[in-house]
Parts: sequence; C-alpha cells; structure tokens
Amino acid sequence: MGKLFSIGEVLIDFIPLQKGVPLKDVVSFERAPGGAPANVAAAVAKYGQKSAMISKLGKDAFGDFLVEKLVEAGVEIDKVYRTDEANTALAFVSLKENGERDFSFYRNPSADLLMSEEEIDPAWFQAGDILHFCSVDLVESPMTGAQESHRSSNGSGWTGFI
Repeated sequence: MGKLFSIGEVLIDFIPLQKGVPLKDVVSFERAPGGAPANVAAAVAKYGQKSAMISKLGKDAFGDFLVEKLVEAGVEIDKVYRTDEANTALAFVSLKENGERDFSFYRNPSADLLMSEEEIDPAWFQAGDILHFCSVDLVESPMTGAQESHRSSNGSGWTGFI
C-alpha cells in the first residue's frame, strides 16, 4: 500500500463529563483530538501503515495540542499548515439518552477551511497513494477547491478512496 493522505478537518472535540444530558445542560467537558480525516490518518498509522495529514490549524494552543497528538499517533505532519487568520476548529459533542449525538461546531470559518489550492503540491502523491476526505470539507470554502483541483494530476484519478 502507498501512503494514505487524509485531507480536512483536525479539530478539538469537547466531550461532556455528564452522559445522557442535552448539550445545553452540560456543565463540564473534556478535550479530545478529533476530526474524521485526522481519526482515519491516526488509525492507519496505528496499524503500521504510512499516513499524512493535509490541513491547516490556527496558531493557538488547540493547534499545538493537535499537532502533538498527530505526532504521537505516528501521522506525518509536514503538510499541516498553521495560520493566524482563523482559530482551530472546535466541536462540542454530547450523547443523548437515546444514543444520538448532539453537535455544536465552532468553525466560522476555522483554520482548516482556509486551506487553499495553492498550498497543495501534486508532487506529494505517488502511484498507489490514497486520498481520504470527508463531506464536511465539501462545504463552500477554499478547502473544497484544494481537494477538487488535485484529485487527478495525471487524468486517471487517485488510486482509491476510503
């Protein structure tokens, strides 16, 4: 297998210490690294394969925390950019009594949504590599253009999607 490149959000999940409580009634939270693309990159690295994250984080304490967690997980971070134009994304999550999740996102915009097409180099990708992305980054933003323009540098597309 080639390298997995995961592009998109790396964010902080704030998980309530109280379970089965609506988000509006939560009193205290625990910080955890999150973002589906980052979770996939970390899982691939955990199972001994090469993975890299492509994203942008704020130049803030939450961005510092997430970079440390990606490194600890074995994910390559040389394609994780930092900016002072926006903060690192935050998500507050609660689990309702019926098991459904309740989210409140703070990304208006967040740093990851500011990643632009010019920041992605087609030379990064080799035959056999995999590009993974999630639907959150298909909202209208520079990140969407970054993904679209580099999905196929030679006309044949990527090897596959997870």
